Amino acid sequence: MSHNNFYGRALPLSKWPEPDRLAWIDAQAEDDDLLGIRRPAARWRASTKELHSRCYGIWLAWLHSQNLLHAHEAPADRVTKARLAAYLQAEHASGNTARTLINHAVGLRHMFEALTPERDWTWMLPMIGKLKTAVTPTRNHSDLPSIRQLFELGLALTQRAECEGTGTLKQRAIVFRNGLAIAMLAARPLMRRANLASIKIGEHLSREGATYRLQFSDEEMKGRRKRGGLLPQMLTAPIERYIDLYRPALLGSKPDPDGVQFISALGRPICPHALSHEIGKVTDAVFGRRITTHEFRHAAVSSIAKEDPAHVGIVPSVLGHADYRTSEAYYVFADEHAAFQRLDRAVEALISGKHDMDHEA
Repeated sequence: MSHNNFYGRALPLSKWPEPDRLAWIDAQAEDDDLLGIRRPAARWRASTKELHSRCYGIWLAWLHSQNLLHAHEAPADRVTKARLAAYLQAEHASGNTARTLINHAVGLRHMFEALTPERDWTWMLPMIGKLKTAVTPTRNHSDLPSIRQLFELGLALTQRAECEGTGTLKQRAIVFRNGLAIAMLAARPLMRRANLASIKIGEHLSREGATYRLQFSDEEMKGRRKRGGLLPQMLTAPIERYIDLYRPALLGSKPDPDGVQFISALGRPICPHALSHEIGKVTDAVFGRRITTHEFRHAAVSSIAKEDPAHVGIVPSVLGHADYRTSEAYYVFADEHAAFQRLDRAVEALISGKHDMDHEA
């Protein structure tokens, strides 16, 4: 490996020094309750392990490029403030943004804590804090539509797809799919795009009386907490229509072993990025700006704060925050089921009120 081009070439696990490899294996082992040993990495999701270990692999690659990677040195003994600052400066010189540097610094801190939990790594926090002050928001959320408008858009697309003469069955199926995805995400903005694209019929989505229940395991949620609940009854008919007519149209003759809800135009489960791209195209055409799946969360928070400030405490439950401090700006923790009921009632009332006003006009 070139000593001058470390970035993007994370040292693979097989080439990590033995102390680092063994420490990483141990860090992922189960907790030892008898000895009181807690291993946080054991509870990380596979994607988190991959992300943080890659950050660590890039760190090792940089050390190697500086002739600072010694095979028998303990992982923690290589870490100094000066070295870490030099490493981040080298990443910045490679063209990385402050946001990327923050992500890498945070990932390294988690890895250092996992590999050497007996050391105090809090000294890294001021360094990470300084990086965060250099980051200015690139998106202004003040021009986001309300969560009601997004929900209405989703329903309107499903209704548009039902109009004959607006395209082939497959074309109408794509419109219906996008509308249903938008409406479901607006109704339950606790979902990330990976959750939305991974919904499986019968596993995550199941019929319960007059409504459908959406449920994700703790392994599938960012906060490592099982989340879900009943969807608004307004979505029951669109979900059934999609399952009965439009999903089969998208599948065509392709096999359907997993029962993933949202299918691409190629007849396969749509990937998270592609589904987010479809939602972005639709929202750009309607609202004049692309709205990412993550921004549905901002829209929900803004809508609750503006239209139902008395119940701003439902925000942590609506967004799926495991720790109320993540939403401390919105005050108190609320019951999940009650929070979703209030959100559903608010959306339905706003839609009904708009229709009444339209009729009077």
